[in-house]
Amino acid sequence: MLGSGPLIGMSYVEYNPDLALRKGPRLILRRKLFSGWSAVILAALLAFGSENAVADTIRISGTGGAVGTIRLIGEAFRKAYPDVQITIVPSMGSSGAVKAVLAGRLDIGLCGRPTTDEERAQGIMDTRYARTPFVFGINRNVKRTGLTMASVVEIYEGKRTRWEDGSRIRLILRPPTDSDIPVLRKMSPEMNAALESALHREGMIVAETDQDMADALEKTPGGFGGTTLSLVLSEKRAIRVLALNGITPSLRTIADGSYPYTKTFCMVTRKNPSATVRRFIDFVRSPAATAILAKNGQAAVR
Repeated sequence: MLGSGPLIGMSYVEYNPDLALRKGPRLILRRKLFSGWSAVILAALLAFGSENAVADTIRISGTGGAVGTIRLIGEAFRKAYPDVQITIVPSMGSSGAVKAVLAGRLDIGLCGRPTTDEERAQGIMDTRYARTPFVFGINRNVKRTGLTMASVVEIYEGKRTRWEDGSRIRLILRPPTDSDIPVLRKMSPEMNAALESALHREGMIVAETDQDMADALEKTPGGFGGTTLSLVLSEKRAIRVLALNGITPSLRTIADGSYPYTKTFCMVTRKNPSATVRRFIDFVRSPAATAILAKNGQAAVR
């Protein structure tokens, strides 16, 4: 089913993330093993030899926070270069994208973390292109617009379990290897300790991908968790983004440093990408793409 489905050989205009391979958020309990959804998608990619791709097709996937905006940039790129096909594969995370680029099954991997020395030694490079606020989001039924960092720590510690109206706070986590985890750890020593406690607590809900986190925040009463402003805006998610310590996350507040929590996206390619791939990378760094990034909560990185 995966081999002939909406993964490969389909352009961005044909791919519908609400229909393709999605039957609700992939959520698990902490005491269970991770289902490895990104590995399933990667395995489907690996089932295709590079001969399945035509010369002017660019295959892209990676961290879910970046995919929605890259799809929009791909639409603009196609208007300028209609001879190029853009294939957007469902999100497989940063590490899955790196593996797929190394295997030659993706032309561009979208990464929410820097590549490692070991990964670069295998023949890849990364190009930073955008920075977005890392935010805390809640289900829209929660009547709240902001939290203090101390309150966030208490939620992760399990010391604060109820919202002001008495409803239960349902903390939603990401897997320990996800690129969101280092962002949370760096917020403060207290947050690092609280996160470690949450990751080891029995019965916690874990959203495997960025899209699963967004789905869970939309559908879980009292839901609370970390995501990116880029995902909320680019996918028009019904999630309330919280101010933190009285500062609203925005391009202005990350530019002036008053909101310090951000995530940087990069494009991962082989060290000698094709001329078509280089053209797309240049386009992502163009004024036209910069405007699309800004509209979707991302500041261009030069």
